[in-house]
Amino acid sequence: MSRWFSPLAVVVLIAGLGGCVAPQNVQAPSITLQDVKLLNTEGLTQHIRIELLVSNPNDFDIPLTGLKFGMQMNGLDFAEGLSNQRVDIPRLGRAVVPVEVTVSVLALMRQIQAVQKKHGLNYRVVGTVFLDHLLLPSVDFDREGKVDLDVDGKEKSFKVM
Repeated sequence: MSRWFSPLAVVVLIAGLGGCVAPQNVQAPSITLQDVKLLNTEGLTQHIRIELLVSNPNDFDIPLTGLKFGMQMNGLDFAEGLSNQRVDIPRLGRAVVPVEVTVSVLALMRQIQAVQKKHGLNYRVVGTVFLDHLLLPSVDFDREGKVDLDVDGKEKSFKVM
């Protein structure tokens, strides 16, 4: 009888543990463009800080362990970014993830020419965030929007929508 007891005990133990790790209702975080800041220029490259706002709709913290993305402005490839920075996204909260990218000055000049013809920039950010979560190891995102460039007298304001 002990010959059957061991395998049976293992099966019962595994079945019991399976109930403990039942999947929760996990929702993917949403990612939006928060800000774009010009930094310094070196030779033919422009350093830019892109900030992505990550929102966590879940009732538990999600540790973001990295991300990768590509960005288009007015339909033209503009920048690619990578980050291995760990950021904890609080439960039912948000966190900003800054990524420094390098863009060719020529790509920047193309965007300046496009802005002269329009009053804003259309953008698209496509990528993946990597999470330290068993049920949600990574999330792909694809976000489009517009940056309005309102010039009011001497002051310039830039608004990401």
